[in-house]
Formats: sequence, structure tokens, C-alpha cells
Amino acid sequence: MRKSLPAILPVVLSSGEIFAKPEMTMFVANQDEQYASSFRGPELPQEKIKQLSQAFNDYSPNLFTAFSDMRREARMAYACGKNLSAIILAGAAAEALLVEIMLLMMWEEDLDSAAVAKILDTKDTVTKKVTSQFAGRLGGQWNTKQPGPIRNWRVNLADLRNRAVHGGHTPDDRMIQAAFESLEALEQYIGDRLAANMREYPATTQIFLGAEGLARRGKITAFQQAVRQDNSYLPPAPGQYFRRWNEEVTRIRAGCHVGSAENADLFLVRYPNGLHLWFLQDNDSGLAAQVAPPVLEEKLAAQVAKLMSEPPPPMPMSTVIRPHRVAPGASLMWQTIGELNPAHPYRRWQVCLIPPRLA
Repeated sequence: MRKSLPAILPVVLSSGEIFAKPEMTMFVANQDEQYASSFRGPELPQEKIKQLSQAFNDYSPNLFTAFSDMRREARMAYACGKNLSAIILAGAAAEALLVEIMLLMMWEEDLDSAAVAKILDTKDTVTKKVTSQFAGRLGGQWNTKQPGPIRNWRVNLADLRNRAVHGGHTPDDRMIQAAFESLEALEQYIGDRLAANMREYPATTQIFLGAEGLARRGKITAFQQAVRQDNSYLPPAPGQYFRRWNEEVTRIRAGCHVGSAENADLFLVRYPNGLHLWFLQDNDSGLAAQVAPPVLEEKLAAQVAKLMSEPPPPMPMSTVIRPHRVAPGASLMWQTIGELNPAHPYRRWQVCLIPPRLA
């Protein structure tokens, strides 16, 4: 388990007392094969600690995890003299980065999940997807035959990885170092192109670069001004929204279109216009469906009646009703949870916040 962790983890320690000052340390998870240790980290201001906590809660554990994990494992493999494993992992890391950036931009464009699933299911190589999906969105040079970071990625990473996978070719140290340099340059180039297109993709830019990445490029003030001028709505937790959207794309690709009412949760949604609707939510499939108002046990019915008698909320609000299970007699029209449950937003724009029309 420890070996799957990053080499170093920032840790905030606190005594638990209300006014206690937290202490920032660094946990060395993979110092060697046998031991883990820690050392005192830098003194960080409360604002920085708050930013770290917010980033962890929003973007962990899945956003760019595949990229960062495989990049780390590639460097560890190289350090152990395993050049074949290193180039395979480095090439896969680059592909993971490109695909996730592509999906982030599609999410921000609010593309239909089924359409995105269809794009991913094509037999096009990642190289072809890059040249077809990135150039029109971010501009710049994405031709793999022209000098630059994209050609270097193809030659030093993609092609070399393919030679390793399909032909067992083991690159020498010089090739591995060039591959790592190309991977770093690719990451830098993607960040540069996003910074140049921050007005078209503010959420993707914020997720990938963050304040520090924008500041390093001298773009943080311009980004903040652009968000205000364009009145761009940035979701409060864009990383969570994107992960749910990505799970929806995965569900469609897997052919899962029907939920199960057997173990589904029952929830009530109250809308600002006074309407109340009931739904089942199957968390295993990621699907939900509207149902008729259920017959509840007396005590639970009284609690729900009290809830429904309250003034309508300013925004749609969902409440899980437990313990209660519904055995619907009619077939249900299943939809992704985020389309029905306002507590589970997943799209760039929260369509589930639009109240249904009154009859």
C-alpha cells in the first residue's frame, strides 16, 4: 500500500484544540524499500494551508492521478535501471494527460456525454485525437511533423513507447532522459496554450494551472479580470463536477443504461416554485428515476410532511428519505443522477437546478 503513495506527502498536524496552530510536515512515504519517515516542512500561512486543503478535497483522488502516478513510477523505474518499464510508463503518462485535458475541455463546452463516449470509442490513435481535438480548441502548433513539443512527444515518447511495447526495444539512458524532457515540455506547452485561451476555458485553466501556474506565466491578474469581465461562472468544486461527468461518460461506454430499484435510495426534491418530486437513486449505476409519491411509515410520513410544509428553498434542494425502500410497479425512466439530484451536480452548467414546470 505504501509503495503506491507519492514519494512525499504534505501533512498538517494539529492537537485538536480550538486555537492550536497546525504544524506542516512532510511525510516521506517511499524513502526506501523498508522504511517511511518524516521531516519538518516549511512554515505555511493559514491561507496556503486552506488552499492545499481545498485542492485536495476538490481534485483528489482521481483528477490527473493516472498521469502523476505513471510519471512518478516511470522515474522510479529509471532510477532502478528498468529503462523498458520507464519508457512504457512515461508514454502512458503522456497519453493520460492528453486524454484528461481533452475531456476537461469537452466537459467545459458542456458536450453531450454520449457524443463524448462515441469520440472515445473510435479507433483513432491518441496521436490522431490530439491533432484533431486540440488544434481547433487551443490553437498553437499540434502538427506532429513540425518541430516543437508535440513532435518531440511523438518521437521521444509515443513512438518509443510503441517500439518498447510491440518490439521489446529497450531505450538507453539518453533516450529516457529525452523522453522525460519531452514529457515536461508537453505539460508546459499544454499549460501555455490554456493560459492563452483562458477566456474560452476558464474552468479547465483553473483546474490544470491553478493560481501558481497562472502566476508563473504572469497571467493570474489577467485571469481574474477575465473571469469578472466575462461573468464566467466557475463551479465551486469543478474537480468533483468533472469526475462525475467523466463517470457518466464511462457508464455510457460500458453500456449501462438501466438502474436497479432494489437497493436504490429514495429522495425528495423541493423546488423554489413550491413543487415537490420523488426520485430513486441507484448509486451503483449512477442513475436515478422519478417515482410516484410513496406510502411512508407513519412517523417518517410526519417528518416528511413537516419538511414539505416549510417555505420553498431559494434553490432546488434534495433530501434522502431513510429508512425506506420503494418497489415500483411500473417501468422507470432512468437518467444520470446529476440530471435529477441537485446535490449531485456533474455538468459544467447545473441543469438540475431548473425547476420543472407547474402543471
